[in-house]
Amino acid sequence: MKNKLQYISTIIFFGSIWGITEATLGYVLHLIPGLSIYLSGSILFAFASYILYKAYSKTNSKTSLVYIGIVATLIKATNFFLPLTSVFKVINPMASILLESLLLIGVITYISKDNLLNRVSGLLVISFSWRLGYYLYRGSSYLSTTSDYIQFFVIYAISSVLFGLGLIYLDKLITNKLTSNKKLNLFNPVVSLASLILAIVLTLVL
Repeated sequence: MKNKLQYISTIIFFGSIWGITEATLGYVLHLIPGLSIYLSGSILFAFASYILYKAYSKTNSKTSLVYIGIVATLIKATNFFLPLTSVFKVINPMASILLESLLLIGVITYISKDNLLNRVSGLLVISFSWRLGYYLYRGSSYLSTTSDYIQFFVIYAISSVLFGLGLIYLDKLITNKLTSNKKLNLFNPVVSLASLILAIVLTLVL
């Protein structure tokens, strides 16, 4: 992406979409009675991976993924302006966002190839690597039994892969069905700024 303004605008747009997803989908998932925090995390992880996948297809830049993660992290950081019971409720998601954006750099070229095996292997690597990194960061305080470990590192890791694959192929199906030549430019500065403002507002409100 040669145009610097468009490049920055695209980063802000996708970082804002990530922030909006964390605020809205994350809020809804936590309202569902009996839904495991591991499963809700797997769903959010899949959406985040899809957002970065789409961003890379637009920018063709691995560095942009880090910048997008930073934008999403800063949006999440606005929660520091709210009365909190624990700062870790903000710091932990921020660490998770940054970790994923950094790890995805290593596998994004595989995920971007139109090949099922490459996409599955790439998503498996990042799903497991993210969980291992988060485990090392948080420690074992929230995993107490063998069943917890199996769920976290196996069942929900695979769930993330399946959710992520579903989003990628759904996007491909929709894109292939688009016949209109008139496409809305979502990456101009006005739309990106509006998305950023919306992401901040939703993060503070929800």
